[in-house]
Formats: sequence, C-alpha cells, structure tokens
Amino acid sequence: MKTPKIFLILSASFIFQLSLGQTNFIIQETSVKKNLTQCINIAKKSANVLLKKQTVYTIPISSKSTLTAVAITKLSEKFTIVFPKENTGKGDERVIERGFADERNQIVKLMYGHIAKDQRQTTNFAQIIVYFDNSGTSPEIKDIQVKNKVDLGIITLTEREYQKLIAPEPKPAAKPATKPATKPTNKKPAAKKKS
Repeated sequence: MKTPKIFLILSASFIFQLSLGQTNFIIQETSVKKNLTQCINIAKKSANVLLKKQTVYTIPISSKSTLTAVAITKLSEKFTIVFPKENTGKGDERVIERGFADERNQIVKLMYGHIAKDQRQTTNFAQIIVYFDNSGTSPEIKDIQVKNKVDLGIITLTEREYQKLIAPEPKPAAKPATKPATKPTNKKPAAKKKS
C-alpha cells in the first residue's frame, strides 16, 4: 500500500520539476517602417481577437482588405487549436526579436511558443502574421494569416535566444534613498536695534 503512495508522490514532484523548466516565449518579427509600435499593438490585439478575448471591432480593418467575418472565424478556430495550451497569454512570455525584411509588405509576425527545459527546438507554437496598410495616417489590417508546425515545421532557437529565455529577469536597480525636500526659508534677518 505504501508503494503506490510513494510512486504518486515521486511522479508529482517529477512533473512539477519539469514544469518549472518549461518556458513560454514570443518571437516577434517585423518589416514595418512607420507606426511600428501601433502595428505591434494591433497585431497583439488581433491575436486576442482570434483567441476570442476581444471582439473583432477592436482592430482596424482596411477598406483594401478581403477579410470577411467567415474568414476571421476560420482563422480563430485554427489559432485557438494550435495556440500552446501551456501559454497563458498573460504576459509571462519572454520576447525574442528577430530580423525580418520584406520590401513589398508591412508585416508583423508574432509566434507564441512553448519550449521544454534544455531544448532548442519546438513544434508547440502558433504564429499570427498581420499585413498592414500604412498608406493612411494610422495603420489598418489588410490581411491576417495563422501558421503552425504543419506550415513551418520545427522552430529552432539560437543559443543566444535560448540563453535569453532561461536567464533570470533583471531586477530593477534600487534607487538611492532620497532625503525629503525641504522648503527654503525666506526669513529675513532680524533688524538690529539702534541704541
């Protein structure tokens, strides 16, 4: 009777240790030349729309776009299926920035992945590719694509990218203690009495 209990305890601790060594990450690639921050934020909103955390009305879609409600629903179905179940999407991912060039299009690629300890490769990822129309004053979406291991195969991280994932978060530098500001006194020296 003691043997099954010991086995269960050991199994639970082993699984717990494995889960500590696994890391969520986002590989961010972009060829956007203007409104970069806006485009990245819209791409992140698009991912939330596909995960059904936000409505489609939160993302600006260009009049040049051929996206329909049916197309967005199909993309959403695929994205929710291939999105890593271990990735909570609550901002606990490490961001890896990769270079990417495309002279014809304005693109933001966000790949949400999950990788096991001591591994450099994974097939547990989902990628969203957002094409932008930057001809106006603010960026709008021309097209969205969703890709996964069927489309891209195995994703391999470089040694530098892997080290960034496993490195501990840098702690903010402690600010030196400052003395409270004192108001300068504008007291006039007391007038001397004339004798």
